[in-house]
Amino acid sequence: MTANAMEGSPASRARRNPTTGLVATLFQMSGKTHLPGPVLVALLGEFGIGEAAARRHLARMREDDQLSGTRDGRTTRYRMSGTFGDRARRLGTDLGTPPPAWEGHYHALLFAVPESRRAYRDRLRRIATYVGYGVLQPGVLISVPDRSGELAGVLSGCPDDARVTPATIGMDVEEAARVAVPAWDLDDVARTLTGHAERLEAALREPGTPAADGSTLRRLADLFNALFIDLLRDPRLPPELRPPDWPFARLLRAMGEARERFQPPAVEFLHRRLSELDP
Repeated sequence: MTANAMEGSPASRARRNPTTGLVATLFQMSGKTHLPGPVLVALLGEFGIGEAAARRHLARMREDDQLSGTRDGRTTRYRMSGTFGDRARRLGTDLGTPPPAWEGHYHALLFAVPESRRAYRDRLRRIATYVGYGVLQPGVLISVPDRSGELAGVLSGCPDDARVTPATIGMDVEEAARVAVPAWDLDDVARTLTGHAERLEAALREPGTPAADGSTLRRLADLFNALFIDLLRDPRLPPELRPPDWPFARLLRAMGEARERFQPPAVEFLHRRLSELDP
């Protein structure tokens, strides 16, 4: 359904500006890989975003490599791109896949970047945490699976006077679980995901049947937009590394039931608007 971004930061900026998540939602619900700029602007208007603000936001997403555009006559057709696009497209399908197995070690990136290259250091750390790395300590990023391939673009730009070294760090399962809590701030992630589950469960108790109109589209986005941003914080750790009563399974059930209720009428409305805007 929806997702959000990072870098420059698409991840940190996405958390500040939920419009980025709405753009991803519109792409995913439409089932289209490309959408014309005027169509995106009009659809963002369904959420109360003015034309000028919508155009500025799309331009900012292009600058951050979250969108790419190709000219089609006098119109620009947009598609999701970069790390943001990859994560947004995969997020919905990744939710149902099992987490990776614990094989006795973390994959790590050990980095030493001089202060004169602070911009690169911050960029590496931001994008790495966005794709799922945790911070074991300053200069050490960890992940259960090897995610370095998702950082290829950043790693290839490592300055000559900096160093980023892939490594593995072996630990017994108890120690691995202990360091995971601060590395990914798991206590806060658990509270946040539990809050989303409770909100979805409350929405499912609301009386009536959602109509195929803009209010249902807005309601669906309201329920899921921040949720998917926060889901990016869940590192999908193996069960033995998670704290007890991890809320992901509860949240996944609530998400499935909420989608069954709200998504069909919202998609019906969205497709009707698309046929009007881009016949």
